[in-house]
Formats: sequence, C-alpha cells, structure tokens
Amino acid sequence: MVPVTIVGVVEDARFRSVRDPLQPIMYVMARQGFGDIMVRFDADPAQIREAVEQVWTRNIPDVPFSGEFADEIVREQYKQEAARGQIFAAFAILAAIIGCLGLFGLAAFTAERRTKEIGIRKVLGAGTGDIVRLLVWQFTRPVIIANLIAWPLAWWLMRDWLNGFDTRIALTPAPFLFAGVLALVIAVATIGAHAWRVAQTSPVGALRYE
Repeated sequence: MVPVTIVGVVEDARFRSVRDPLQPIMYVMARQGFGDIMVRFDADPAQIREAVEQVWTRNIPDVPFSGEFADEIVREQYKQEAARGQIFAAFAILAAIIGCLGLFGLAAFTAERRTKEIGIRKVLGAGTGDIVRLLVWQFTRPVIIANLIAWPLAWWLMRDWLNGFDTRIALTPAPFLFAGVLALVIAVATIGAHAWRVAQTSPVGALRYE
C-alpha cells in the first residue's frame, strides 16, 4: 500500500452521463509517468488552451497535444438524450397539429348534421352562448376521458424512463395536469371559433336545411 498525503477534499464531479452512478475519484499529483493532465482555470478558454498547448509542446514534443474542455466532454455525454428529446418534441407537435385538424373536421361534420337541431334550439330560446357551450362540451368531454386514460400509462412510462438515471427529478402530478389543461385549451380554441360561427346561423335558414 502506497502512503499518500490528503491535502483536500473536493465536491463530487460528474464526468460521465447521468445514467452512470457517481464513482469515487482520487486526484493524484504525478511528476512523471502520467498520460493526462487536468487544468483548472478561470480565464478565457481559448487563451488557456493555447498556453497549455505551448507548455505541452515545449516539455513533451514527441507526443501530439490533444485537449478537451470538461463542458465539451459532458455535452458529448448528453448528445443522445438531447437528440431524443428533439425527436420526441417534433412528433408531439405533429400529433397536436393532426389532432387539431381532426377535431376541426369532426366539429364541422357534426355541426353540419345537427343544423336543424341547432335551429330548433334557437327557436326555443337557446342563445349563441348556449349553443357554443353545448358543442364545445361535447368535444372536450372525450379529451378529458382521453387524459384520464393516458395519465396512468404516461406515469408508468415516465417512471421507467427516469429510473434509468442516477440523478433524476421527482415525478409529480404537475406535468400531467399541465398537459391536460393544455389539451383542453387547444381543443376549445380549435372548436370554439367554428362553434361560434354555427351558433350565429339564422334559425330560419337552419330549419330549411335539407
């Protein structure tokens, strides 16, 4: 066992992906037989790199200089996770657009089929707001049901994904509630304008509709 003198203790530093657990690291000062050098600096990175390369070339001219910054190494570790997040976001946006188009088309089709019903409701005293609320509720109700079905599945998938990380955030109800509210807002915004236009239709023209 080689005797060593401990001169200080530093905080944990993560040089690998967050999927890998932290391992104990010992920094040893070696004056010969070393293959890597770690430099701590607080200055312009470009100037530091140039200065370190000059010292390396002057002392070890036979070995080519190859230097990397710690943030570059860490960024490389997260490149796969960042790409996966971008792909997921792109598909989520595409799914939201397709869902909005489907909701709008379904609302237009349903309103077309219920033209006489809407006219009768207006003749019997229903206001524009009543018609809008009726149509919006009929299309937001499936969105609410879909969220209630999707939340347990999403929670299970997210928990399984987060368990792959050594350091992870707590899985709270907040993201699920936010996603549900956002889905309702998108659904109401998609259907609301069309429902308002249908509700403004003259009841006379609606009753004559064939």
